Amino acid sequence: MKRIDLPSMPALQAFERAAARSSFADAARDLGRTPSAVSHAIKEMETRLGTTLFERVGRTVRLTQAGASYLEAVEPALSNLRAATQRIARSEERNVIRISALPFFTSAVLLPNLPRFEAEHPHYDLRIETTNAYADVLNGEVDIALRFGEERNEGLVCKPLISVCGQPVASPAYLRSAAPIAEPADLQQHTLIHVRSNVQAWDEWYRAMGGDRLGSTGNLSFDSILGALDAATKGLGIALGMYPLISAYRGYGEDLVPVLGPAVEWSTRYNFICQRTALEDRKIQATLKWLEDSLAAFA
Repeated sequence: MKRIDLPSMPALQAFERAAARSSFADAARDLGRTPSAVSHAIKEMETRLGTTLFERVGRTVRLTQAGASYLEAVEPALSNLRAATQRIARSEERNVIRISALPFFTSAVLLPNLPRFEAEHPHYDLRIETTNAYADVLNGEVDIALRFGEERNEGLVCKPLISVCGQPVASPAYLRSAAPIAEPADLQQHTLIHVRSNVQAWDEWYRAMGGDRLGSTGNLSFDSILGALDAATKGLGIALGMYPLISAYRGYGEDLVPVLGPAVEWSTRYNFICQRTALEDRKIQATLKWLEDSLAAFA
């Protein structure tokens, strides 16, 4: 009997998708290919097998009897191969912990305490993604997200880590050269440094301190808290730090000092967010305990 080589994997995938979607164009979109590439792959399969697999019906396609018979073998084979691939990939990453955290939290809490985690858990591979962007924990984009605000989804667990509030800070050099500050209203005579993602922060702090809306003689805006704090350190104005985490900022107490008090009546929480089914995983538990121990220093 003449030996017939198996079709290529791209051809089998094109065949399976076209059968599922009844369309070469839709199959192409699913696979990230062009419709002509899918059509060409299936035409090669038909030539190799010596039979027609699809009938063209208007803009759609329909399996022939031979195509339907072949799909009965191809579909479970591809499914089993995908499952085996996922099992191997998961086993290779079973000790990987993917965390998404905001830049300032990473700088103030995660990085200073990272050596301790690595010493206590050398078998875990902790990977930190520092970003302001939303992290999709539910669909497995990351294992853990450290964020403000709660996630209201039954598939997720949201555990409070620490409450923070606004604390005005500035450089000693700026305070020596600027108008004196004795009460919150005095800040209206100063340059205020803002973070673009939270433009209402100063007004919220002012209301928590008993005021209404806080105007100012000057304003500067930056993309991140770290950028705003760096500008304050350079004497460009007054920024809002996050109390009590601000105490971990490099140079705090010397290059950057508190101005007035923290708005303890206006606080928000950093939360630990993970999939509900992952909460009992040892690596997730180990990470949560490490974070809780790390934040205990700010109590």
